[in-house]
Amino acid sequence: MQTANGSKNTHLNDQQRLKFRLWLQKQFTDRCQKNSRYSLRAFAGFIGLDASTVSQILSGKRAPSKKVLIDICEKLSATPKDLRLLGVAEIAPGEEEFYQVSVDTFSVMSDWYHFAILELTYVAGFKPEVKWIAEQLGISQLETKAALERLIRLNLLTAKNKTYVKTYETITNHVGVNTSVARKNLQRQVISKAMKAVDEVPQEEKDISSMTMAINPQNLDKAREMIKGFRRELCTLLEEGEQSRVYNLGVQLYPISKKQEEDV
Repeated sequence: MQTANGSKNTHLNDQQRLKFRLWLQKQFTDRCQKNSRYSLRAFAGFIGLDASTVSQILSGKRAPSKKVLIDICEKLSATPKDLRLLGVAEIAPGEEEFYQVSVDTFSVMSDWYHFAILELTYVAGFKPEVKWIAEQLGISQLETKAALERLIRLNLLTAKNKTYVKTYETITNHVGVNTSVARKNLQRQVISKAMKAVDEVPQEEKDISSMTMAINPQNLDKAREMIKGFRRELCTLLEEGEQSRVYNLGVQLYPISKKQEEDV
């Protein structure tokens, strides 16, 4: 991971140390608010440090190295926005335009129809009615009502002028860390709907294809970044003009052969 200006400096400046200390304090206090019995020792154990060291970092008596800072950020699932504010990650082109959904927020809205409802608000002829939304997405009115209430409570949807408005134009749940249970749940649902579309959606309304290839796994990180860029570029293209329907794009890249053993 590089610094915001692309250099590989391993030292933190005073501003970075202050920002990190305040950010870490918030991470700890947020956990204490959710669990009154949560301790500094438990927090320190979770991020892989002893309680004394964490206490000194929180109080400003000790400054962590950039490596320790990055390790802690990864353990606490820091968002891309957090990493940029701390000055330990580059800003990817267009990344600043995406609102980052926190891990905790995403865990309660991981069902696919939450994102579909947000996008449905852009569709021409959108009706802010539970029955209409439910019929458009093929879900129950009970699921629709609960999802609307949840999205409003999470400030992702706003009731305005007798309709619903998406609070942030573009959002992301990508955090660049290990896939959470919630993200796995969403991924399963997306793949399941793609399988259903194979049989039920007319060919002229879909494009489901695949490619089998022999690859060098060392290039996977670069491939993920290219796929992310492709998704966003394609999204920009497809949103041009009048939007009349909500689509889901899934790009699957996965191994279908066993990992080869390295020579000893």
